[in-house]
Amino acid sequence: MLTEEDNMMTAKPIVYTIRGCDACVKLIKKWNTDGIQYEERRADLSQEIMNEARNYGDIVPIIVYPDGRIEEGFEGKIGCYIG
Repeated sequence: MLTEEDNMMTAKPIVYTIRGCDACVKLIKKWNTDGIQYEERRADLSQEIMNEARNYGDIVPIIVYPDGRIEEGFEGKIGCYIG
């Protein structure tokens, strides 16, 4: 699990996603269009990253902001269950 200090050093949100998740695709597409910088971590590609994502929630996309705030889903919609 990231410490707040680790995340502040990245200065950009970390987004946990999985392949095939419509909400994840929409978030990434919108942020790319808006020029928002982020680090994407694909939870479906690594058990370590999946476990890390589950520390923050059980619905992707999970956004971990540099200030420590955590958001699940996208634009008020539920994403995909990973719990």
